[in-house]
Amino acid sequence: FFLVQCGAQAASEASLSPARSLAKRGTRLKRIRSTMENDLSGQLFLTLLRQVVKKIFYGEQDALNNEKKSRIFADSKMPKQKISECIVSCDRLLRKAARGNWAQNRMEQEVAQFDISEEHQKVFCHIWKTESSKIHKLIVSKTIWNNELNDFAWRIDVKANAKNTTDINEPTAIIRLNLKNRQHGGSDVLHCEMDKDGLASVVAELDKIQEQIDNVSSQ
Repeated sequence: FFLVQCGAQAASEASLSPARSLAKRGTRLKRIRSTMENDLSGQLFLTLLRQVVKKIFYGEQDALNNEKKSRIFADSKMPKQKISECIVSCDRLLRKAARGNWAQNRMEQEVAQFDISEEHQKVFCHIWKTESSKIHKLIVSKTIWNNELNDFAWRIDVKANAKNTTDINEPTAIIRLNLKNRQHGGSDVLHCEMDKDGLASVVAELDKIQEQIDNVSSQ
């Protein structure tokens, strides 16, 4: 569900002009910043975030159910609407951080701008420090359906013999890809050979892929 939602959101924003897309993301983040404020203790806020993580990333159906929410907010003076807004804000920020694979310092910079106490900022950074790596690996594993690259090796050969004398002394890249077969669990090895032009073409395509990934991650 998380992956489908992220994909739909990215596709929607991609259809907007850069300026409108940026403005939309800015408005959304501003709304998150202004609605996360709460009167929970640091420990209870940590419990809340752990429940949110379990629900949206690990798919635990009973996480953050009504009983658990009642226990977390038992001593809170917040109205129900404010509680709901706080939970939604935590949910949205964690999804945004996961989608962009935020580094720890990025999370620290973001929460420093929120209308929450310094203690709550530290709690949010703590939960991200402990969970971000596991969340990223989980998301990656759910987005891979085909064979997975396990190992990559290469070397440069220079032809000493060739039918065409113009090919002699031309450097060639020999590449070996060790692939994990997700169907039967074994490994497949793929060898390929490229000349200078072929390698340049592959590198150019990989740069395009990286650019697209960076664009999606920044949304």
